Amino acid sequence: MDDDIFSSFGFLLLRIVKAHRGLLRHSMQRLGLHRGQPPVMFALQEKDGMANSELAEFLEITPATLTNKIKRMERAGLVIRQRDPQDARISRVYMTEKGRGIMDNLREKLMAMEAVLLKGFSDEEIESIKSQLMRVFENIEAEEGRLG
Repeated sequence: MDDDIFSSFGFLLLRIVKAHRGLLRHSMQRLGLHRGQPPVMFALQEKDGMANSELAEFLEITPATLTNKIKRMERAGLVIRQRDPQDARISRVYMTEKGRGIMDNLREKLMAMEAVLLKGFSDEEIESIKSQLMRVFENIEAEEGRLG
């Protein structure tokens, strides 16, 4: 293990995340999206009409963070919020026609970005990287669970 903190695994992960966010931001701007919106859109594509709380839990974000994303997406005409007909306390989020209309293009852009990220890696190397990163993620989750 290298003693140089700036070449440590944690710093490398931070650099990768920052670079990935930059690529994602640039790619999403071309679709008129903010980089944090695709997960919401894919979740709604899977199950349209989720309650705010259900959607926030699914995306593993706070309800306040989700509310900010949804407001921005409403202004862009990508989603609408409607009160649940059986329980007016519940707000449900639905993708609009405009939102549904960009999903194929969004998926294509994300897959193209994936190809850039993994350029030059064999299928075996890609599976190995994914497996190893999942182990890192599981280690982090286990430590968070231990810390409480």
